[in-house]
Formats: sequence, C-alpha cells, structure tokens
Amino acid sequence: MRTAVALDQRWVLRGPMLLNYNHLYYFHVAAVEGTVAAAAQRLGVTPATVSEQLRALERVFGVELFERTQAGLKLTDAGRLAFEHTGPMFRLGERLVNQLMATTSEPTKVMRIGISIGVARSTATTFILPLFQLPDTFSSVRTDDAVELLRDLRGGLLDLVLCEGEPPVASRRGLAFVEISRTKLVAIASTSLTPAPDWRDTKLLNYRPTTSYRRDVEDFLEHRGLKPMIAGEVDDTLLLIEAVAAGGHIAIVPSTVADEAVAAGRIRILATIESANPLHAIYQDSGGARRAVEALTGRRLPP
Repeated sequence: MRTAVALDQRWVLRGPMLLNYNHLYYFHVAAVEGTVAAAAQRLGVTPATVSEQLRALERVFGVELFERTQAGLKLTDAGRLAFEHTGPMFRLGERLVNQLMATTSEPTKVMRIGISIGVARSTATTFILPLFQLPDTFSSVRTDDAVELLRDLRGGLLDLVLCEGEPPVASRRGLAFVEISRTKLVAIASTSLTPAPDWRDTKLLNYRPTTSYRRDVEDFLEHRGLKPMIAGEVDDTLLLIEAVAAGGHIAIVPSTVADEAVAAGRIRILATIESANPLHAIYQDSGGARRAVEALTGRRLPP
C-alpha cells in the first residue's frame, strides 16, 4: 500500500482510492448548511457545481451521502460517518493555519460555542458575557436548533453547546455533560391588569408544544387550578413581554428576561415558578471548554 499527498492539486491518494480535497470540503459545507443552495452561496459557486462535486464524491465512495428531499439535504448513515471525520479534519486545518500564521508565541485560541434557540430566547445577555472574557480566547457564538448543535459538537465543529432540557443519552455519549442552572420563571401581567383568582377572565399567551417551557406552564396551571383562555402560542420571550405590556394578556417567561421590564414599571409579576428544564452545558472534554463552563457557573468542575 502506498500513500502520497499532492497539495498543489488538492488530491489525497491512499491505496487505490483517490480523494479530492475540494469534494470533501464541498460535502462538509453542504452538511453544515443543509441545502445545496445555501452551500453554494457560502462557497461562492453555483448550485450545479455543488451538486456535481457531491455526486463525484459519492461515486468515489460508492454510497449515497445525502438523501435529497424537498426540504434540503439529509445525511444518510454513511454521510453521518463521513461528517464525523470531515469536521475534525477541517477544524484541525484551520488551527494549523492560525498557528503557523500567528505573530505571537501564544496564539489566541478560538472557542466555538453553540447556543440553542430556546436558551438564546430565554437567557439574559449578561449570562454569556463570561464567555467573552476568557483569557487568550476568541469566542465565536452561534445560535441554532439544539439537535443541529449537538451534531456539530460530535463532528468537531463546536467545542461547547448550551441547551435547555436534558438531551437524549445517545446524543451526548462520549461528551461531558454538566447542569449549569435552573431557570426561574415568572407569570407576568401589565400593571393595569388584575386577573381573577382562577384566571378565567384572562387571556394567556402560551408556548408551542415543542418548546421546553410548555410543560412548566401546564404543570403550573394544573397545580394552581388556573383556567385562563389560551389566546395563542409564541416562542419568543421578548415578544411575549411586549404583548403583556400592551395589556390584555398574561404570560410566563424567564425572570432574567422580564427583569428590565419589571424595573421599568411596564409589567408586574403575578407568581414565580421554577422550571423543570435546567440549562445544560455539553462539551468536548478539553481544557478550553472546561474553563468556559467554569466561567459560566462560577465554580470549578471536578476532574
């Protein structure tokens, strides 16, 4: 068996198989972006070029890497296996370039952090500020669906993921897993609204069923025997606060998001609830990610 690398042509030859570096990179970007059109835009080429490169790589491997659907690209089992390899590969390439081109003896480390949409919508900005105060670290924060973030964490594209609730055991296998905090929720109303004891005369804006706080709201209502009219479903906590402040509705939101509006006298708190869905940090067990989690929690993690 012979091994050769020809960097000028971007070919990697391993035994009888010839892999094109560009094919691998196009596959990697397509897997991250989720559609041919988005991958083409990121790469600065036409969608036809992306499709051609992906087909060429599939011919080399002899397997399909994507399921082509109307919604976009979905990784097959073979595609997920390939993505688990391309993630670390291109990440290491970026680090190599950064270190070789660095002008100082101690190059700045890049910390890639993913924050789920639920956490981003329900957490005060001050919560993540410690991530930007880590010494000799450049924090790059991205917001996305928790499932996508965990996939990229396993693929080596992220160092740390913050998400609400507890992810399935299978999705965090081989990763470090720490509960950071439990969210305190508050029921809010406008300062001019005084609901009846059972809330029957009040309209409640609830969360959609797929949102982690939906169960907290339903458990709270059942426990207190409250029967408000459900006026609609909204996932954006800031929109909930604005709707409540405008009058006529009540909602249940994280206290950290409501604090400013309460202090300004725009809304008032009717009740306090502790969420059953704690905030978790899931990360590759590296020194940098551990330091980031310790900065968020204010405590040292056990070895």
